[in-house]
Order: sequence, then C-alpha cells, then structure tokens
Amino acid sequence: MSLKYGKRILPFVLCLVFGYIIGSYPDTPLPLLSLLAATCAFVFLGMELAVYLLLITLPFSFRYILPGRFEIQTPTEPLLGMLAAVYCARRILDRVLRKDKPENTFPFFLPICLYIFVTFLSAINTPDIFGTLKGALRSTIYILFGIVVHAVIQNRVALKRLFIASFPSAAVAVIWTVIVLIYHIDAWQWTSAYRSAPFTNYSVYGAFTALFFLVCLSRFLFDNSGYDRVLWTAWFICFGVGLLMCFSRGVWLSVIVAIGFMLLQLGKGVTHKKILFIGAACFILLICLNLPGIYNILIERVTSAVDLGYASNRARLLRWGQAFVMFAESPILGKGYGAFAMLYEEDVALVGSYTAQYQLGAHSEYLQVMAELGIVGLGIWIWLNLAFLRYGFRALTTLEDGFYRAIIIGLMAAEISLMVHFTVNNLLNGDAIGVPFWGIYGLLPAVVQIANREKAISETEEAV
Repeated sequence: MSLKYGKRILPFVLCLVFGYIIGSYPDTPLPLLSLLAATCAFVFLGMELAVYLLLITLPFSFRYILPGRFEIQTPTEPLLGMLAAVYCARRILDRVLRKDKPENTFPFFLPICLYIFVTFLSAINTPDIFGTLKGALRSTIYILFGIVVHAVIQNRVALKRLFIASFPSAAVAVIWTVIVLIYHIDAWQWTSAYRSAPFTNYSVYGAFTALFFLVCLSRFLFDNSGYDRVLWTAWFICFGVGLLMCFSRGVWLSVIVAIGFMLLQLGKGVTHKKILFIGAACFILLICLNLPGIYNILIERVTSAVDLGYASNRARLLRWGQAFVMFAESPILGKGYGAFAMLYEEDVALVGSYTAQYQLGAHSEYLQVMAELGIVGLGIWIWLNLAFLRYGFRALTTLEDGFYRAIIIGLMAAEISLMVHFTVNNLLNGDAIGVPFWGIYGLLPAVVQIANREKAISETEEAV
C-alpha cells in the first residue's frame, strides 16, 4: 500500500524539486540534469503514462535555451529522449533475460534503422560535425517515438486513452489560436499574428490542425458503429473552424489531396455521403468567400502561388536551387544532417528584408533530405513513406470493422496530408509536427494489429 501511495506522490515531489533548481540555478546545466533525472524516473514508473503526458503538453511546449550551444523543447524533447532510452533499455534486458521475441513486430524497423544510420553517416561531409551529430541524435529520438507508440498501444483501451490525451489538448491549442487570430484579424495572413498563440506560424498551425480534422472526418464517413457523435461533432467543428482560419497554401493543397484520398475509399455504395460532403464543403466555401474582405485576400493568395515576384516565392526558389547545388556537390551522402542551415546564406538583394521571417530550411522536406543526406538518404526517406502507404492499403483490403477501418483511413489521410505538405515546407524539425508524424508512423501498424487480434478472437469464439 505504501508503494502505491509513493508512486502517486513522487511526481509531485519531482516537480517541486525541479522547480526549485530552475529558480535557484537558471544559468547552469543543473536545470537540464535535474529535468532529465526527473523525467527518467517518471518514464520508468509509467511509459504509457509518459506518452499520454507528452501528447497532452505537445501544443504548449516551449523552447528552453541552455549554456553551451544547447537548446531543448520543454517538455517534449526530454520526454521523447527518456522514452526512447527506457524503451531501448527494456528491449535489451528482455533479450538478455528472456530472449523472447515481441508478439507484434514493428513492420518498418528496417527502413527506420537505415534512415537513422544514414543520418549519422552523413557527418563525414558536414562543415560542423558537432552540429550534425547533435542534430542526428535529436532526429533519432523523434524517429524512435514511432516505435515507442507501437509498443505502448497494444489494445483498444490504450488506443482510447491515446485519443483522450491528444484531442482535448489539441482542441484547446486550436481554440486559443483562433481567438488570437480573430484579435489580430488585420494581420491574419501574416506570421506575426501568431506571436501570442501556441504555434509559431500558419504552416505549423495548419498542418497540426489538419491532422485532427482528417481523423474526425474519417470517423464520420466510415464508422457506422455506436459512438458519441455529439462529442465527435464538436471536435470536427472545432478543428474545421481552425482549419478555415489557416492562411497556408501548402495546408490547403495537402488537405484537398487527403480528402480526395478519403472520398476514393468510400466506394460506389455510399455515393450519398460523397455528394453530402462535397455539397457541404462548397456551401461553407461560398459563405467564406462572401465574408467582407475575404474574397480578395484569398484570390490574391492563390494567384500569388505562380507569381515569381512574390517575396516568399523568391525565397523558396532560392532555397530549392541551393538544395540542388548542395546535392550536386555531394550526391551520395549529402552535405550532412543540418548542413543546409549552416551553408545557406540569404541574398537580401534578391529577396529583400522579408527574409527575416523565414527559418533556415530548404522549404521542402524532400529537397532538404536530398541536399543533406544525398541520394542514399532520399531513397530511404521515400521508402519510409511508401512502406507506410503500402501497409495501410493492404490492411484496408482485409478489415471490415467500421471503427478500425475509419481510424486507419484517418491516420493514412493525416500522414498523406503531411507528405504532400512536405513538398513545399520542411516541418519535421519542430515538435508540433515531428511528434505526430512519427507517432502516426507507429500507430498505424499498432491499430492494424489490434484489429487483427480482435478479429481472430471473434472468429475463434464463433467456431467454438
């Protein structure tokens, strides 16, 4: 009994101790060391609980800069690091002590291991080996989150807890951002409007919101089983309104492609749902276009996509060109992970003062991978994406259950939206997109395996 109460009290004690250390020694490494120690203890006490806490706090994480060229996203990255470390330690101990294999293997283990290996191997060409190795380690921690999610989510109860942890937190962040955008409606189309919001810019905000919107939409379209439709309608409206407030062309394109994929999965027998959804979408779009001042802004935004005189287009083309130059110089293994930011210098004469609003990325995840990891890294990155889609499509041919089929299609649509968005933006370096992307990468096979187990149990009971 004392151990039970001790586990309940320990997290609060850790928080108090960590808070005291931050307040007393803010300019030393002690806050980081104490944070890592506290996080490690917390994760050991409950890895599943740590995953849920990570998802709850994800939209509200903040950057904490330490002496010695280190900066971390708190509490996202300490939790991610400890989750990866604890998982690897447990797997090693399991192999040493019991030498048993997991019941459900992770289907993407090989491409993930190769991608991590190439990320570190690219350091042979980097202009800053410390920066590349530090970035590769950070990237590896994010990638391993997919394997952790796959290990933790092993039944329907855990899956339900995952949704309970992620959806309310995401809804609060989106509502908060919508209120901020309404307050700064005059600067709605600019990144400056997001200064008081949980998100840094409209691309991150839109991509994050689209993930939850697509999962909600998938459940409405494909799940005919009994569930709380009032609650899910509220989620759908919340993320739908949030998506309407986004001003990113990349988000618009990615959501259109993802919705197209979902409508194709409806098949011939549910044409009425297609008609209903398309009609509702057109009606909402018509209302939005007739709002005062909105029509001209949207038309200008769409037409600017092909305007070479537009500042963001010039910046993007320059970065794409630099990515090809870097690839030409080191085509096999690239210039090293993170090297684009080290080597790229914006030409103010060509782009103007507007460049200060752009982070040092290639504005395309695929081109950045090509420039930093070469043709080898790009090939493995494409393999990762195709393996995910292939696994999902194969699962859809065998699953009939409305709940699991809806979840799988929603997860695939969410990942497809990011894959499309990555053609014009690089967002994986941030936790708000990196965590969901790799989390879904592990969640899809977990859901498929849960569905297959339940199907096998049901068939066995019917046979008996």
